[in-house]
Amino acid sequence: MIVGFRDDWLRAFFVDDVHSRNIPADLESRLFRKLQMIDDATTDQDLRVPPSNHFEKLRGKLGGLHSIRVNNQWRLIFRWDSSRGEASDLYLDDHSYR
Repeated sequence: MIVGFRDDWLRAFFVDDVHSRNIPADLESRLFRKLQMIDDATTDQDLRVPPSNHFEKLRGKLGGLHSIRVNNQWRLIFRWDSSRGEASDLYLDDHSYR
């Protein structure tokens, strides 16, 4: 379940179906599906399926955060609490974290 977004525009996109210029038009439907997956997830395993999510625990300056792929360029990054099945501090990144 998603309990918090870092960016208000991403929350508005997912919760209120408000389009944002921060989201490329060709990414919208896929991004919405990935957000639904995270919202429906209750365990780590839910995020590992399908394998194309590339669910991973991040290291370095983003230690403690996790990510899944939206496509080759974009990632959803979030703090995952596996004991509660909750995602917080969720944001969309253009893979500049590497």
